Amino acid sequence: MKKGIFCVLVCMLMILSTIVPISATTVSEKTSYPLTTESILYVGGSGPNNYTKIQDAINDASDGDTIFVSDESSPYRENLYVTKSITLNGEDRNTTIINGKNVRETILIKGDSVTIKGFTIQHGGWLGWWKKEGILIRGNCSTIQGNIIQNNYIGIALTNGPCYYQPHHHLIINNIIQSNRLIGITSRIGITNCNISRNLITENGEYGIGLSGTISSENTIIHNIISGNHNHGIVVVGTWNTIIENTVQNHKRMMGLKGIGIEIIGSNNSIIRNNLIYNSRHAFQKEYALNSADVGNKTKENNVWDANYWGQLLTEPKRIDGRVFYERRMFISLSVPWFAYDTHPAPEPYDIPMGV
Repeated sequence: MKKGIFCVLVCMLMILSTIVPISATTVSEKTSYPLTTESILYVGGSGPNNYTKIQDAINDASDGDTIFVSDESSPYRENLYVTKSITLNGEDRNTTIINGKNVRETILIKGDSVTIKGFTIQHGGWLGWWKKEGILIRGNCSTIQGNIIQNNYIGIALTNGPCYYQPHHHLIINNIIQSNRLIGITSRIGITNCNISRNLITENGEYGIGLSGTISSENTIIHNIISGNHNHGIVVVGTWNTIIENTVQNHKRMMGLKGIGIEIIGSNNSIIRNNLIYNSRHAFQKEYALNSADVGNKTKENNVWDANYWGQLLTEPKRIDGRVFYERRMFISLSVPWFAYDTHPAPEPYDIPMGV
């Protein structure tokens, strides 16, 4: 009996001795595979195999890659075309310069999930027939961060991606957008779910920010300093559920310019906690009715104006003037007043954080 038990124990030990090494070998094989990482491609400088042109590196890149651009070979005289989900990373935004050739967009983005950061981007075409952008975005989910965008016809233009109703989710943050001939940031068609924040937008020819489109919604324009543009600070047209919270200052009426800080054309937006300082007219709102019967409906709709600072201490609600327009007959347009009120004007300006 004891001999039988002893034999069973020996057999079990033999089985265990074969299982344990196999298991150990399996674990070792699983943990020995190298981790895969995205590639970094280098442009400029004197490193071996570095590219001399940014576009050549873009052409060779794969989705997920980063292209690092040295300032040693700056300026780069190129117009870039990006169709891949990549990151373009300049060494220093003050010294890594991309000069467009004044014939089209300096950078055209048609891919999704593209990041551009650390560059001066200038000379998007504005000579003769060419009236183009520093950056034109046609894809979705792009990030434009930490750049200087200047001396283009338009600084940044946002359009729809492949799907007209698809949320776009662009992030435009921590940029200096200045001295563009027409507009700092604009949209050609309706955009949704975009965040424009912590930018300095100054000295552009018409508007600092001009967003339009019948399906523009759920956008956020916050914590920007929008100063000294030559007509309007912010204009939003046909949008709804847009949040606006910025410093908007130094827009003056002169030589036919309106000098309006914020103009809202449409309704159901939130204009809250803005600093409105030294504008000829701090704010104005418009709406367009299809016919006279629709005027009453439009005047019942409204934007939310609340807790803004209006350049002075106010002890009573601040009235925001506006008009509803409709065409009574061909070439004859009539309008009626359309008012809103900021019932809680702020007693002093806000300290709005900046990241530029």
